[in-house]
Amino acid sequence: MTTAEGASIIDFLRKEGRGLPDLPEDQEPLRPPLTTNGLAGCCLAGREAPPEVESPWLLTPCFFLRDGLCSVYPVRPFACRSFASTVNCRESGMAEVPEWLLTLAIVTNQLLEALDRGGRWGNMADVLNYLEFGDARGAEAAVEGRLLLNLPSPGLLVMPEELQLVDDYLARLDEMTGLDLVSLGFRGGR
Repeated sequence: MTTAEGASIIDFLRKEGRGLPDLPEDQEPLRPPLTTNGLAGCCLAGREAPPEVESPWLLTPCFFLRDGLCSVYPVRPFACRSFASTVNCRESGMAEVPEWLLTLAIVTNQLLEALDRGGRWGNMADVLNYLEFGDARGAEAAVEGRLLLNLPSPGLLVMPEELQLVDDYLARLDEMTGLDLVSLGFRGGR
């Protein structure tokens, strides 16, 4: 998630009179080598992306779950918002996600990263630790080892046959939010 998403969570918790739960610090397997826009840049330039560290599935529940419910639901990050499945995951053991939804999730992640200019990107625990305790724990060390700089969009990471779907989606976002998507590199000329 982005630092903007993390700041929303921290603000929400403060307004609720709560603080952050105990956050895991050993998140090494969950640290991708690139942001979404970094990956898009590699792909669009025809460069090989650095490999992600292979990690086992972590079956530990999210640290924000309380009695099986998300305790920060109104401000949950987009990664959580975009979880979806066309089948019951408990019954099938896995999620099945339509390709079009994955495409729109990638484009939305690219947009969120571009909107948080000057911010950072990483896994939830690292971002929240950085925002809440960065100065006390050495913000520069946290950034160097754990968080990546958000990047502008190098272009959309979509297949040619998905362009109309994405254009329609971005037009609707533009209409609903009034964001200047052109200056962010998301409309016109791709």
